[in-house]
Amino acid sequence: MVTKQTLTEQVYQYLKEEITNLSLLPGAKIDICGVAKRLGVSPTPVREAIHKLIHHGLVVARPYTGFFVIRLSPKDVEELFDLRKALELLAMRYVMQNLDEQNVEQLLHKVNQLMEKADNEELIEGVREFDEEFHLKFLIETSGNKWLTKMANGVIDLVKMTTRMTLNPLVACKEHKDVLEAMKAKNPELASSLLERHLERSKQDAVEAVVKKAMLRERRL
Repeated sequence: MVTKQTLTEQVYQYLKEEITNLSLLPGAKIDICGVAKRLGVSPTPVREAIHKLIHHGLVVARPYTGFFVIRLSPKDVEELFDLRKALELLAMRYVMQNLDEQNVEQLLHKVNQLMEKADNEELIEGVREFDEEFHLKFLIETSGNKWLTKMANGVIDLVKMTTRMTLNPLVACKEHKDVLEAMKAKNPELASSLLERHLERSKQDAVEAVVKKAMLRERRL
């Protein structure tokens, strides 16, 4: 039996994915009845899911107007990446203390396979999946620090919105590979330095993308 809470969680996960993969674009109004009809549920769990998304910073409410996907400013992007960087560098310390070498080898194998892909669309999708596996599942979740994981999950959901706009697949592959090679060599200082450089480059790309989109919106007005 599907409980009310489970149904709300399912709608929440659906909307979160729609937002982070940019199927629902920043600034888009969320059609509660449309979502309910599409998912075959009543409007109630949709509203409850939306309030959860507001709590996690992915949706904003405008009085007498409705609910909208958050539109991040360049400053928002900078602050989110800076917070993410602090969390991931801390996670790296924990991971390196109890390094799973087999996991590192598996990730290196995956990133090497990605770099051999000729089809650009396939490469982009593969790197998106790998990016989540590397940063969230490998670094954050295997850090063993439940509080770090709890804090990072909300930040990474917001950052996903910008990385989907800016993904430079071959550069990302090379940077991930360099970090993993340093981890394999059991060099935590180098691994942390390379991770910080990777996130800083991603931040600059994301900020530039947000600025460009803002300029395009202004030209259309």
